[in-house]
Amino acid sequence: MRFVARRAGAELPVEVERYGSGYRVKLGEKSIIIDLVETGRFLRSLRLEDGTQFAFVHHREGTMHHITLGGANIAVEIVDPLALRRKGTDDDAGAGGILKALMPGRVVRLLVKTGDVVRRGQSLLILEAMKMENDIQSPVDGVVDEIFINAGDTIEAGGQLLHVKEE
Repeated sequence: MRFVARRAGAELPVEVERYGSGYRVKLGEKSIIIDLVETGRFLRSLRLEDGTQFAFVHHREGTMHHITLGGANIAVEIVDPLALRRKGTDDDAGAGGILKALMPGRVVRLLVKTGDVVRRGQSLLILEAMKMENDIQSPVDGVVDEIFINAGDTIEAGGQLLHVKEE
């Protein structure tokens, strides 16, 4: 999966893929192998490929990730490039409106129909992009009042997916 990490006005591309029982994480041009274990509701254990191990506290609020490590508090926004945007805005993933694909892909499955009431975070469709199936979720509570695609359709970046009328 590809993400963008934003902190203090700077952006860093992040790629994460399964690697054995752990993950290969690419931060910008640097790549590391990690093992991440959830040891409590907010407590995580991270082991790097060289054997170095860290315990940290992680709390997520939407796209914001709050991390406490060794007395330092860090807030990082992690943005999924497949997140949906509203027509006419640059970054309204949390607003209702016409939802668009940010990357080209193929609609694997539609999980809603016109007239369905949806809640924020509810799965709307499955979009295959970059050889991975991505669960596209509603950014708001609302009603699906228009669907522009069908299962099996290919969609270009910026292509309209559906419209959620915010309640």
